[in-house]
Amino acid sequence: MYRSSRRISGGGIVGKRNVKNQVDQALKKIYKIGESKKQLRDNHQETGIHSTTQVKHAYSVSMQFVQWAKGQKGIKDIYRLKRAHYREYLTHKANQGVSKGHLMNIETSLRLLSKGMNQFSKDQGFKERDWVPKQRLIHSSERSKGQDRSYTRDEVQKIRENLPEGSQNALDLQNAFGLRLREAANLKAAHIEEKHGKLYFVASEDRGSLNSAKGLTKASKARETPCLSRYEGKVRSILAEKEQHQFLAPKYNTVKSAYNRAVEKAKVTNYTGSHGFRHSFARERLEASLKERGIYREGKDIINRMVENYDQGVRKDAGIPHSERKLYMEVNQCVDIVHQELGHGKGRMDLVAIYMR
Repeated sequence: MYRSSRRISGGGIVGKRNVKNQVDQALKKIYKIGESKKQLRDNHQETGIHSTTQVKHAYSVSMQFVQWAKGQKGIKDIYRLKRAHYREYLTHKANQGVSKGHLMNIETSLRLLSKGMNQFSKDQGFKERDWVPKQRLIHSSERSKGQDRSYTRDEVQKIRENLPEGSQNALDLQNAFGLRLREAANLKAAHIEEKHGKLYFVASEDRGSLNSAKGLTKASKARETPCLSRYEGKVRSILAEKEQHQFLAPKYNTVKSAYNRAVEKAKVTNYTGSHGFRHSFARERLEASLKERGIYREGKDIINRMVENYDQGVRKDAGIPHSERKLYMEVNQCVDIVHQELGHGKGRMDLVAIYMR
């Protein structure tokens, strides 16, 4: 923490001048790992950083920014940052040729830094620093369109045939439940439950249980996801010789390396990483949900129109007439079911554009 000799200077806080230390202190003020972002929003509470990945990214971007501000603008105290620095840095990064999507991610991290600084200032009895523009500089409509990262069943099978048995388990579990690779690698037999003859992935909010979400799911969020019916046999086979406390697949790095080797052997040229299996699950579950309601063809049309609206930066229901509102609401229910099964929040058009386009 800052020493007792700190004082207000130009509305900021002066104490330790080490910008690295200041960034670290600010971001720690908004660590919300293990807390549900949705629940905080529902309770009208401040959100912050909710995953270890976001911590690393926010810290990396913030440090690059403050080092640039120190070297180019002589800023040795981050509480002297101004909006001009924010704007000039984004222009600097744009001139380097980074994508619109990456610029949006930079803005997200800088806004998290600002939120942390404001919380630190508030805790110290100082006023907030207003150095971040009210509106983002990069509009969502400027980002590159989401690409279909899913794999065909034939591509999945080719990859699987070139994997050792342990890594085959990880692949099957990812495809069966839409898991992230890290989740599949840390999955225990206790996380798979049978209900009414059907298998489910269940990550419990009970941190003391064997099937706890803690350290497994992103932000340790509880989740329940049905197994794709065509994978039930494979999952039961994986479970057959496992005790409740045992892991079902090898460690993360082992599986990741095995995937890369298998993809090369299988000559799958459009491989975009293990997350693609999660995309395949999302598309299959959405298709099934729409078909169950008998609205597959018209439902897909509604989704395409919603995504087009999102790409253009307008409301997702723009141009949808009153006569289609019932269908529109039903399609959104299907989308939200899949989001819930993946561990996403409701109404996430940014993720619809990526996972369900």
